[in-house]
Amino acid sequence: MKNIIILSICATLIGCAPVYYVPNTQNVPVIKEKGQTNLTLGLNASESTDGFEFQGAYGLTDKIALQLNADRVKSSEGSSNGSGYFVEFGPGYYKKLSEHVVFETYGLLAFGGLKYEEDGTNINANFFRIGAQPSISFTSKYFIASLSGRLANLNYNSVNGNYYDVEYLKANNSYWLIEPALTLQAGLENVKLFIQLQLSENLTDSYFLQDETLVSIGLKVNIDP
Repeated sequence: MKNIIILSICATLIGCAPVYYVPNTQNVPVIKEKGQTNLTLGLNASESTDGFEFQGAYGLTDKIALQLNADRVKSSEGSSNGSGYFVEFGPGYYKKLSEHVVFETYGLLAFGGLKYEEDGTNINANFFRIGAQPSISFTSKYFIASLSGRLANLNYNSVNGNYYDVEYLKANNSYWLIEPALTLQAGLENVKLFIQLQLSENLTDSYFLQDETLVSIGLKVNIDP
């Protein structure tokens, strides 16, 4: 714990340490019926990274939906050379509670990796994350507002390199996260711009080197059956 506190202070003051986790944008597709397809292209920005994302969702039956998401991030700090990737998928349940209110919940499994290099040192790791993401959305023809949340367990493996934090990440490789988000969409009936604000709280170790906020913007296209 002492080691991670020192690293956290160092990263905050002079940017000398990487972050080991950046949340991806929560996919809230607002599926209403069988055969509906929702596609998203977006950009995201956290405290230390910039990223590009693709998201998709499909109404498999009148109650079950599937989603698939991919994310690629790179360090936004000129003195750092860090990057990561992320692939996430899983099934979900959806239900129209009324004409303008839709409930969804997804069980999601994600795989990814990270690497960081600076001044001849490096660290590489793979990770997987499993979690649940419920949401409730108010919908109209030209505007959608969604509240969602993700409770997830994050696990690291294949940690290697000569960076001085390698042994810490090997010994402390499992974390619980809670991540609330607000998503706003506006535009045409089937094509909307969106913005999402997400927070990420590490319930296992509040000093863990991760980004705690993510802002995402992009374009959502809805294809009705």
